[in-house]
Amino acid sequence: MRSMKCIAMCAFAVLCASVAFAASVGIVDQAYVKEHVGKPGFVLVDVRSPEVFNGESPKKGIKGGHIPGAIDVFDKEFDSMTQAQLDSMGLTKDVTVITYCNSGKRSGAMAEKMVEMGYQSVKNYKGGIIDWQKDPSNKIEPMAK
Repeated sequence: MRSMKCIAMCAFAVLCASVAFAASVGIVDQAYVKEHVGKPGFVLVDVRSPEVFNGESPKKGIKGGHIPGAIDVFDKEFDSMTQAQLDSMGLTKDVTVITYCNSGKRSGAMAEKMVEMGYQSVKNYKGGIIDWQKDPSNKIEPMAK
């Protein structure tokens, strides 16, 4: 009986430790994005459609285009992409990925999927392009149409 308790307690401790050390999505702000975009080991991912990424406004009051240095990985196509495709885009599991969209909701969902896939360092830019465009000195590429 005593050994069963010991085994159960050890199993519980291992489970708790694995949960405690499991990767989770970090929330970042504009300052973090500005500090890290373009640096080795960081990949900025715009999860919006290719049309929006390339300059089409998604809706009134939100500029089209993307943060300079971002790559486009459309969230609606992400689930069908292979790891080899993601790797070829620079989305290897050893980089820190920063996702964003218009406000942070869709990018947050994609960031969670990436953690489930085994990515260890995934951040979501809460506020997304809406927050980015509030600072008139922030560039958006290509110029919004």
